[in-house]
Amino acid sequence: MGETERKARKIRISNNMLIALAAVLILTLAVAAFIIPRYGKVFAEFREQTKIYSSAHSELTAQQERNAELTKQLEEFRTLSGEIQTSSNEVFALAAQLEKDIQEGKTDKRICYITIDDGPYKRGNEFLKIFNTYDIKATFFLSTANGNKLPDQGDVTAASMYPEYLKYGHTIGNHSYSHDYSNGGIYKSAKAFMKDIEKQQNFTAENTGGYRPKIVRFPGGTATAGSKLEDIQAALREAGYGWINWTVDSGDSFGSDVATEKFVKENVLKAAKEDDQKIMVVLFHEWSKASQAAMPEIIETLESEGYVFLPLFYDSVMVEK
Repeated sequence: MGETERKARKIRISNNMLIALAAVLILTLAVAAFIIPRYGKVFAEFREQTKIYSSAHSELTAQQERNAELTKQLEEFRTLSGEIQTSSNEVFALAAQLEKDIQEGKTDKRICYITIDDGPYKRGNEFLKIFNTYDIKATFFLSTANGNKLPDQGDVTAASMYPEYLKYGHTIGNHSYSHDYSNGGIYKSAKAFMKDIEKQQNFTAENTGGYRPKIVRFPGGTATAGSKLEDIQAALREAGYGWINWTVDSGDSFGSDVATEKFVKENVLKAAKEDDQKIMVVLFHEWSKASQAAMPEIIETLESEGYVFLPLFYDSVMVEK
C-alpha cells in the first residue's frame, strides 16, 4: 500500500468518527431536552428534601444533647435531694427537741417559722439572698397557678426555681397546683382538693429529683375550705400529709395602699411581742416587695429577742395531722 493511499484512509476514518460523534451529541441533546423539563421538578424537590433532612438531623442532634444535659441535671437533683434529706433529718430532730424544751419551759429560746406563699416568683431569689446573708431557713409553699413561667420574669421557668429552695436547706410545702378557691374550685370536694394537691406533688417531684412535700397549706387558709374542711382533712390525713395555717399574718396581702414595708414590719414585730408567741408561724408572700424590704429588720429584731429561724417539718407541733 502506497503512502498516498494510507493517508487517504486515515482521512476517511477521521470523517467517520466525526460523524459518529456528531450523532452522539445530537442524541444527547435530544435526550436532555426530553429529560430536563420532565424531571427538573423531581431534582429540585430532591434537593429540597435533602435540605429538610439535614435540618431535621441537626435538630435531632441538638435535642439529643439537650436530653443528655437534662438527664445529667436530673441525676444531680436526685443526689442533691438525698443529701438534703439526710441533712434535714438532723436539723428536724434538733428542732423537735427545741420545740419540746420551749413548751416545757427549759429554754428562753423561741422559734420563728417564716413561711412564704404563692411562689415561685422572681422575688424568690431576693428572699433567698436575704436568708443566706443571715444564715436562716424558711418554708416556701409553692403553687403552679401561674404556669411554668415566673409571672414577673417570663424568660425564667418556675420549675428552675424548685432546686434553688432545696439546695439552701429550706422546706418546700404544697400550696396546691391551681390555687383556685373560687366557687367550683378545689374546695368543691375532698376529691377535687386531693387531685390538685397530687398534681402539685408530681410537679415538685419532677423538678427536684423526687422531693415530695409532706406539709400542705390551704389556699386562703383552712377556713376557706368551708363545709368541706373535715372531709379534706380526713383525706390529707389518710394520704400522710400534715397541714398548717399561721399564727401571724404579716399583712403583706392587704393591698398596695396598706401593705407598706413599715406596715409589714410593725405588724410582725408587734404580734411577736404582744402575743408573747414562743413558737410562731408568720405568713408572707413571695411576690411582696414590702415583705422583701421589711425582712432584714424583722430578722434582726426577732433574733435580738431570742428567736431562731427554722424550716417547717412534718413532726413539728405546729403542723396539724
